[in-house]
Amino acid sequence: MRSQLRNQATGFTLVEVMMAATILVVGFMGMIQAVTIGSEMLASARRQTLAAQIISHELEKLRYVAWTNGSTGINEPGPTTLTIDSQFTSAITAAGLVTDYSVATNPYIQLQRSVADVVSGSMREVTFTVTWQKSGTTAAANAATGSWLEQLSFNASAPIRRTYTRSGCAYFSKYGLGLSYQRS
Repeated sequence: MRSQLRNQATGFTLVEVMMAATILVVGFMGMIQAVTIGSEMLASARRQTLAAQIISHELEKLRYVAWTNGSTGINEPGPTTLTIDSQFTSAITAAGLVTDYSVATNPYIQLQRSVADVVSGSMREVTFTVTWQKSGTTAAANAATGSWLEQLSFNASAPIRRTYTRSGCAYFSKYGLGLSYQRS
């Protein structure tokens, strides 16, 4: 009699196994969501850093140009859309972007410059703005599409496309670099 009771009391019931499996599935879904959010944050940080490097590069190029040169970015009114230097091509591609912003299907990156007089004829503020988009469509989708792996991927189409900007400006003086100031 005692051995029969002992045999009945050992092991897990089907309900206990199903509850444990449900808890594991919920936990895995939470971990997958955390990985997705983390990868999106990393991609966003990569693109923010790339935009900051492009802006810094353009500002440094202006520091080598003479004030009297009429074709410089210091004397051109804006806003003007510029071509991003080719040295950033591989980084732009690695970030999942393209420089051709006329193609609506691809997430693009674009550089613009604007110039404003601070002190007429002797000091100008030059602002560079980098604009890029997170992949997606221009309208919200009713349901996610693609495989579960594509839905987790940051470079795959998302339900909606988001536009981000980063800008930096510097003040350039007619009488030397000592009067320049940069802020981001």
